[in-house]
Amino acid sequence: MQAEFDLIIIGAGCAGLSLGVQLAKMNGTVPKTLLLESRKFYENDRTWCFWGEPGAAYSEMASHQWTQLTVQSAKEKVSFECAFAPYQILASQTFYDYAVQSIAQNALLDLRMDSVVLQEPQYQEGWWRLDTSCGPIRARAVVDTRPKSMESLKNTTLWQSFLGYEIESKEAIFDPLTARLMDFYPANSEFVGFNYVLPQSEKRALIEFTTFAHRPYFPNELQSKLDQSVAQYLKGGDFKIIRTESGLIPMGLATDNSLVAKVDHPSYVYTGLTAGAARPATGYAFQRIQEWARKCAGAMKETGLPLAHANDSYLLKKMDDIFLNVIRDHPDLGPELFMNLFAKVESKRLVRFLSDKGHWVDYLAVIKALPAAPFLKDIFNFSSL
Repeated sequence: MQAEFDLIIIGAGCAGLSLGVQLAKMNGTVPKTLLLESRKFYENDRTWCFWGEPGAAYSEMASHQWTQLTVQSAKEKVSFECAFAPYQILASQTFYDYAVQSIAQNALLDLRMDSVVLQEPQYQEGWWRLDTSCGPIRARAVVDTRPKSMESLKNTTLWQSFLGYEIESKEAIFDPLTARLMDFYPANSEFVGFNYVLPQSEKRALIEFTTFAHRPYFPNELQSKLDQSVAQYLKGGDFKIIRTESGLIPMGLATDNSLVAKVDHPSYVYTGLTAGAARPATGYAFQRIQEWARKCAGAMKETGLPLAHANDSYLLKKMDDIFLNVIRDHPDLGPELFMNLFAKVESKRLVRFLSDKGHWVDYLAVIKALPAAPFLKDIFNFSSL
């Protein structure tokens, strides 16, 4: 006999666990929920960063924060003060441990590790039927957080690719009060590249080499540049690598639906990085996921139906589309464009814009800060639609 649930969450990564935490808060009114996760165990495999504005989820769990940021290129350096919304870092292990513990405290939630879907869900007579490594299961609703295939995402506007080391140096060389948000690689026609340096003590820091490009760059392609960057910052000094992290984030989704399982039913939603969780122009996703999780849990309580990620406002989407198109077509201009943003836009306005809380006056300030010429073609195309 098939096990029955009100909701199945396929994939218990950031999105799946975030929804699980929100559901756990509903106590005895929570829908009976199964979370399926393919990993055998959680490990400290990544970090999430966000602006620690009032009300920011998990802000109190951040392992470190910075009130001073720098953005720099070969030509200039801009300092950026953000004490009003400190830039914070959250270790994935901290989040995983909290989420797993929260879910375990509600008997109506069941997290099963080392579990996978063996056959795609089928909808029959009001139930989603799944064949899993745990056996046959059926549920009234499904939240699917599995990443879409790279082939189906081949027309994505830009890819953010990164490889990073968390290192510990022998000498005290870092300033734990200041993070380097972007330290640009020389401008070129292939990608916008920069180092991302987050010191958590005088001897410990996360250093990542990141690209924005029309194609994804994989860790083996980024390693030499990251190694060069680490050697540069440490001036050849001794250090040890504590852990490594890497990732690919689609910026400007363009999914080939012919290559994705076609599910068109309100009781089945796709979520996660390849389904709209990340802000297109920045790749920031963590706080957007938390906002979605709160709303999705509320919808499950009220209607029994889950919610997908909300669409960005028309103006924000169009601004992001134009910006991404310019970076894709003119990557050599990337360092200049980002330097202009941080040099010319007042910090509170820019943080609101980057964290999806911008007002129309913030949008105007961003537009004014960017050089007009490279944007004219895309703006004309937009206005002609």
